[in-house]
Order: sequence, then structure tokens, then C-alpha cells
Amino acid sequence: MKDQWQLLADMQTMDEGTLEARAIAPEDSPWFTGHFPGEPILPGIALLDTVCRAIRIAEQNRGREVSIGKLRRVRFTRPVRPGEHFRVSLSSEPTKEDTWVTFKISVEENIVCSGQVAVCST
Repeated sequence: MKDQWQLLADMQTMDEGTLEARAIAPEDSPWFTGHFPGEPILPGIALLDTVCRAIRIAEQNRGREVSIGKLRRVRFTRPVRPGEHFRVSLSSEPTKEDTWVTFKISVEENIVCSGQVAVCST
């Protein structure tokens, strides 16, 4: 059974530490329920959930389990509407404490959300 909350369509590793994923916000997605009647937009938490899912899947494909830690510098610059396709770009930056994954979410060429996620090995 397909997870009705899952928006990812596919993922492609570009090179070490860089990933591109495609996603779609189906018009009948439960994410739109009540958000907002007559003017539906994809909630920001749905975009962040898609980023976190992409990170976890990429790490599982490498044989690693990770947990998501902190978020920082998160910006929402444009809403995602029902039926829109979007692209998630991820690049990682290991530090002494955590690995920071920088993300950008784009609809066509327009960035709709960006920020960083701390990822820790479990």
C-alpha cells in the first residue's frame, strides 16, 4: 500500500554528497486537507518531510541509519499548489559535530524553500 503522505517520485545521486529528487503534490493529497479551503497550498511541514524522507532513503541506500536533528536557515519563498511538480536538491557538508545537509526545493526554476538540516548517525 502506498503511503499517501509520500510525495517523492524518484531520486538520483549526482556525486558524493549531492542528490536530486523529484516530487509531486497530488491534488488529492491529504496534506491539502484544511490548508486552506478555497486557496490550497502545500504546508511547509510537507516540504520539510519530503527533504527528511529523501535524506533517510539516500542514507539507507548507503547502509546507514540516521536521525534528523536541527533545522536552520529555513526560508519559504513561494507556495506549492496542488498538482505542482517540484525538485529537491541536497548537498551535505560534514563538520566535527554533525553533517549539515543544505537543501533547495524548486518549482520549475523558482526556489520555494531552502535551508539546512543536521543529520546524525544512529
